[in-house]
Amino acid sequence: MMKNKKTFIVVLLITCIIIVCKYNNFSKRDAQKPYPISWDVFGYYLYLPATFIYHDLGLENREWLDKIRSEYNPSPTLYQATNGKYNKQVIIYNIGYSFIFAPGFFIANTFAPLLGYKADGFSKPYQYALEITAFICSLLGLYLFCKIALLFFSDGITALLLLTILIGSNYFFQITYDGVMPHNFLFTINAFIIWFTIQWHKTKKLKHILLLASSLGLATLCRPTELIWIVVPLFWGVYNKNIFLEKYNLIKKYFSQVVLFGFLLLTIIFIQFAYFKYATGYFRVLNLHSESLSLFDPYTLKFLFSYKKGWLLYTPIMLFAIIGFYFLAKKNKAIWVPLFLFFILNLYIISSWECWWYASSYSQRPMVETYVMMLFPMGYFLEWLNENSKAWLKLIFSFLITFCVILNLFQTWQYVNYIIDSEHMTKKYYWEVFGKIKVDATAREHLSIDRSLNEFSDYTNYDKKYFKKEVFVLDYENNSDKNSIIDTTAAEGKKSFLLKGDIQYSQAFEIPYYDITNKSYLWVRASVWVYLTAPAAESNSCIVMTMESNGKIIKYLTSDVKTRNIPLNKWTEVSLDFLTPEIRHRDDKLKIYYWNMGTKPVLIDDFRITAFEPKVDYL
Repeated sequence: MMKNKKTFIVVLLITCIIIVCKYNNFSKRDAQKPYPISWDVFGYYLYLPATFIYHDLGLENREWLDKIRSEYNPSPTLYQATNGKYNKQVIIYNIGYSFIFAPGFFIANTFAPLLGYKADGFSKPYQYALEITAFICSLLGLYLFCKIALLFFSDGITALLLLTILIGSNYFFQITYDGVMPHNFLFTINAFIIWFTIQWHKTKKLKHILLLASSLGLATLCRPTELIWIVVPLFWGVYNKNIFLEKYNLIKKYFSQVVLFGFLLLTIIFIQFAYFKYATGYFRVLNLHSESLSLFDPYTLKFLFSYKKGWLLYTPIMLFAIIGFYFLAKKNKAIWVPLFLFFILNLYIISSWECWWYASSYSQRPMVETYVMMLFPMGYFLEWLNENSKAWLKLIFSFLITFCVILNLFQTWQYVNYIIDSEHMTKKYYWEVFGKIKVDATAREHLSIDRSLNEFSDYTNYDKKYFKKEVFVLDYENNSDKNSIIDTTAAEGKKSFLLKGDIQYSQAFEIPYYDITNKSYLWVRASVWVYLTAPAAESNSCIVMTMESNGKIIKYLTSDVKTRNIPLNKWTEVSLDFLTPEIRHRDDKLKIYYWNMGTKPVLIDDFRITAFEPKVDYL
């Protein structure tokens, strides 16, 4: 790389920036910036201490886990695991990253007691080890990025690629502030996939195809959708029928290598299935998250352009890379097909994830791991621009590219300083804070609603912000069900509904969300009058409110009669407020009913459901 001075200077600059940002970020830990082994990373990492320190891969002994969570507070709940076979817990995150974290973990585990720290898997040596692992991986990815780029482009173009893609995109945030997250590691692994694809097609050596299989296997072990990277080596060099036949003959010629490639790839992937078998009793458990892929109803337009988290809105530099596919097709047909095919397939799949905004993050973080591939279209775009003889065209594009790089750096700073919100951005708020270094409370009112709220605080003054409409009333006066309707007592009128024995549930209110509103959220209040014939602890009944999507409950909320001071043999009103979750599909349904889980009779009457629809919906 020393022969390529421009590239070397930019690499040195980026390395220094990473070091400074990582040091500042790690040294200022607080409630908002916990240590790196937290949240999702806690789930990726948990395999290591569970196996090698506590000898409890099944998480059957909650004592050590509760102690760790109490001391280090990696997350408020243990959402990283769910019930498995017998007493086992199954970690919902893939096992692949634990292989990447392992060297740092073992080094920390050796030195922690020597340095006076607990050898518990989570004390400071382990936290630092994970950060150092991420840093080394970042440098390796940076090195491979340059190696690949210099095979196709000049020193100057490669230096520009480093500035535009690594500094001008959301990769900059990931590598400097969020390097322990998967995307930084996958960027490097995917760089290996491209590098060994190139090397095998050049040399046809066994070691290169086995290293390619190892890289692809590890990527898939980290995230199953990474398996689509297989289209890159499979179609590398193919752009017409004749070349396709040549590729077919090449595979036949080196068929034994291809068989070994497939065997090694499947062996690595099988590690995840073996873990599933151990923890759940089944080999085939592919997704334990509450979200899933919605391949027949993708969110691609939102993924690309929304103010909430649009990739091309918050990372506009990538518009030039997309344009660059045209120049890639013109100048290097041999690699255009696999790269463009991968780009389309990957975009389709990751924008089909039901949590398409990928939680708290800057821009669309799953695109970061593809940027080692995007260097090709971006490189050919920059090459075209450099060779273009029209000065005015160069000036315009140079200005736009420079603006995009500066905008990315500034908006990254805004994000780090909580001006750009991680999940609640709207069009109005975006333009309220555009270019600003401070934000006031008035502007924050234009953020989308916080979905973690569980009480409707504006109930008394709802008319200022909401339209109120009653969507369901059931007073049982006209119900002729002799088994459940009684006429001896009622909150209002003459009749009420009896829940006892086999009749545990009231009639349910069930309706598609968009039959109530086209707004992005609703507050829904369910109220019912309840008559207890036994103490609340024995009655054990509640209002149940759910939102269902494709037959799966995506939000579940209940009132708890046992915690309320409800007198016996007296009608008492019980209510529950419900903020609807992110609506995933047009046929998502709201469902509300009353449930008597106990053995003692419970009477209900005057079941009402009221919707509060926002007058102004910031999107």
